[in-house]
Amino acid sequence: MNMLANKKGIALITALMLTLISLTIVMYLMYMITAGVKMSGANKRYKTALEASYGSTDIVLKDVIPILFKNMTSEGWSPKSNLGSSGFASFLNIESSSDGCLKEKLTRPASKWSSVCGRSPVAKTDFDIKLNLNSTSDPFTVYTKIVDTMCSDPKPYPEGKCTGSDLSGVNLDCGAGTAGGCGGVPVQHLPATYRIEVQGERSTNPLEKSKLSVLYAY
Repeated sequence: MNMLANKKGIALITALMLTLISLTIVMYLMYMITAGVKMSGANKRYKTALEASYGSTDIVLKDVIPILFKNMTSEGWSPKSNLGSSGFASFLNIESSSDGCLKEKLTRPASKWSSVCGRSPVAKTDFDIKLNLNSTSDPFTVYTKIVDTMCSDPKPYPEGKCTGSDLSGVNLDCGAGTAGGCGGVPVQHLPATYRIEVQGERSTNPLEKSKLSVLYAY
C-alpha cells in the first residue's frame, strides 16, 4: 500500500511529456514551413511556364498564323515554306508539321481532316508548331496544336471557302484618312474559328509546364 503513495519519478515523467509535446509542435511548425517553401517554389515555376505559354501564344496567333496563310490562293501554297522563310523562324527554332496537315487544318472543317492529322487535345502529341523561348537559365519549349476548325462559309466543303475574311489585308483600309469617306471598303465575312491547344514546358524538366486552350478567329 505504501508503494501506491510513492511519488518518486513524477517530475521526470512530467518533463518527458512536456518535451514530447514541445517536439511535436516544433516538428509541425517545421513541416508547415517546408511545405510552404515547396508550394511557393512550385507556384513560381508554374507562373514562369504559364508566362512562357502566354508569350508563345501571342507569337503564334499574331505572327505565325498570318505567315502560314501567305499566298494561299496560289497553286504552290506551302505554309511550311512560308514559316521557314520568315525572319524569326530560325531564331526561335520553330518547327512545324507537314504541309498537308497544316493546309487541312487551316482550310477545312475538322470533320474533313485526314486521319493522320492529330486531333488529340494534348498539344505535345503531333504538334503543329513548336518553338523555343530562351531564358536566363533553361529555355522553354512550347507546343501549339489546332484541334478543331469551324468554317464560316455556309456552303459545304470543298465548294465553300473555310474563312470568308480577306487574307490579303488590302481591303481592310481604304486609305482615305480621317477626313475621307470609306464607303467603298467591302464588308468582311465571318472568319473561320480555330480551337488551339498550347503546352509550355521547361526543356530540361517537362514537369515544369502549363497548358492553355485558345479560341482564335481568322
